[in-house]
Amino acid sequence: MFPTPIIMLYVYDKNNGVLEYLLSLGWNQSDIFKQYLKSTLFLAAILFAGQAAVVVVASAISGSLTLFLLNLLMLALTAFLGFSVVAFVTVAMMAFSSLQKQRVGANSPLALILGVVFIFPTFYLGFLGFTPAALVILTLAILATALAIALLLLSGRLIRREKMLP
Repeated sequence: MFPTPIIMLYVYDKNNGVLEYLLSLGWNQSDIFKQYLKSTLFLAAILFAGQAAVVVVASAISGSLTLFLLNLLMLALTAFLGFSVVAFVTVAMMAFSSLQKQRVGANSPLALILGVVFIFPTFYLGFLGFTPAALVILTLAILATALAIALLLLSGRLIRREKMLP
């Protein structure tokens, strides 16, 4: 859900000519996508910083070094998966929004559904044990990262400049 406000801002900026102005300054589609992506990742970083603080405090209260290290590993995997899915969904939402006729708000629920595809399996990983769960999370994170990078690199070809004009 973190990309949604940024995508709504993207749609608002598109409809008000901000993207047209950025294009006139010499920015390309990838440059514009990267700036919105950075904003979304910053919002996600706030959530993960809070989560890290809770994990550290809870582990300190428990006093178990092994539990602390396992929690840090799971926190790292969760952050990796979270950031990669947020990046993928953000770029996908901008791409879908640029391809569609603009209405009020973001027109890209399909991108959120694609993000859920990466997150939903993690709800059931507790049944597998720690090592298989960690491998599944790592695999999902790598796949989401690869897709986000591919979409970002292809944004200049997928989205014509005219689609970013109001």
